[in-house]
Amino acid sequence: MRDWTPSAKGSTMSTRIRVTALMATSLILAAASGALVTTAIGANSSPPPAVRTVTVNVQNGTQGPAGPAGPKGDTGPQGPPGPPGGAVSCPAGFEPGDLIINHPGGQVTIYGCLQ
Repeated sequence: MRDWTPSAKGSTMSTRIRVTALMATSLILAAASGALVTTAIGANSSPPPAVRTVTVNVQNGTQGPAGPAGPKGDTGPQGPPGPPGGAVSCPAGFEPGDLIINHPGGQVTIYGCLQ
C-alpha cells in the first residue's frame, strides 16, 4: 500500500475530502427531507382537542305543538372561502374543543369553537 504524499494531482486526499463532503451533504439533505415530510403530515392532521370538555345536559320536557310552516326565503350570497387544508380557525376568545350533548337518545359529540 502506498503512503499518502502530496502530488500534482492530489488524488488520495482530495478523493477522501470529496467522499466525506458528499456523505455529509447527503446526510443533511436526508434530514431536511424528513423534516419536510413530518411538517407535511402534521399540517394535514386535525388540531388537538381542547384541554377542557364542555358537557351540556338536556332535560326531558313535554313536546309542544308544531307551529305553522313559514314562507320560503330567498337564497343568500355565497360566503367567503374557508381556511386552507381544513384547519379550524376560531374567533378571538374561542378555542377548538369537543362539545358533548347528553340527551335521552344518547350522547352526541361536536368538534367546534368553544368560549
